[in-house]
Amino acid sequence: MAVTADVDLGNGVTASGSYIIIPVAYLKKFAPESDGVDAIFKLIYDVHIYQNKSDRDDYNRSTKLISCRALDHFKIDYDTSASDNPFVLAYTHLKTNGNLSNISDS
Repeated sequence: MAVTADVDLGNGVTASGSYIIIPVAYLKKFAPESDGVDAIFKLIYDVHIYQNKSDRDDYNRSTKLISCRALDHFKIDYDTSASDNPFVLAYTHLKTNGNLSNISDS
């Protein structure tokens, strides 16, 4: 699963038609801070941004990553009754990010 989008990198710079993947998505249980409070679950995921799919498929793809601190790592609340897998939820959340425009599934 991947998306393509225009990424606002900051300072007026935009990477158009970038290829974006989520290589890691996992759930983490955080212990309650006081008695009588339930534990909190968070969905944590990382984002890799490439100029295009060719860069993602390249043997030296780690050298072709585009850095964007606003998109590199997320930690969001997770509803334990959710029926979607963590990757689907992560991509759904990513698509709502204000630093992305012209988003489409790849």
